[in-house]
Amino acid sequence: MLLAMPTPPAVARTAGREQVLVVPRTRALPDGAWHGLRLGGVARLLEEVGACGEFRPRSEVESLPEWQQLIPHMVVVGDHGVLVMRRLQGGSERRLRGQVTLGVGGHINAGDGTPDQAWVAGCQREWAEEVACDRQLVGRPLGLLKDDAGAVGQVHLGVLILVGAGSAMVGPREHHKLEGAMAAPTDLRHLYLEMETWSQFVYDALLAGDLGGAGEPGLELVLSAGD
Repeated sequence: MLLAMPTPPAVARTAGREQVLVVPRTRALPDGAWHGLRLGGVARLLEEVGACGEFRPRSEVESLPEWQQLIPHMVVVGDHGVLVMRRLQGGSERRLRGQVTLGVGGHINAGDGTPDQAWVAGCQREWAEEVACDRQLVGRPLGLLKDDAGAVGQVHLGVLILVGAGSAMVGPREHHKLEGAMAAPTDLRHLYLEMETWSQFVYDALLAGDLGGAGEPGLELVLSAGD
């Protein structure tokens, strides 16, 4: 089933503070944290989002690992390779500036809807904000990304979404925040140490051929075209 949603409203803010979707760590990671990519588990995580997800001020949960902030990591793979981007000075997350990423995405906000509905709308909003593409594409959630080694990773839980681009032309939209293009994975080895940790996990899986699965049924995302 393909899930299509109307254009979501602007990000909601309470008293000037961004409200982001979080899930209690004990519910998001019932078996404890791990280091790397785990295929599967997305449907169970989204069930937990519907049951106990809530929106909390980002300024508060950035230092509280007991609350896991859910982040889509949409990786675009097509005939022209994989979309690789570098974060520029215009990005809001100072700790990630200058780093290389293979994933499109960001926080799911209160303006995206209720916790049980916001995931789809939030992913589509992030895609529309960050990506320019000449046609509609479909994303398939494949698994979860986790790294507890640093302050950023301890409070974030990534959802890997593979976006099949085919022959589509895809690139970054927010040029003050991101620069990049499609490239063959084998041409990116020299950038490995500059990649964000999640992107290193994804890159390793791409080279190993581990991302060819069909994903979890019923969770596909329709991602809009946009110049």
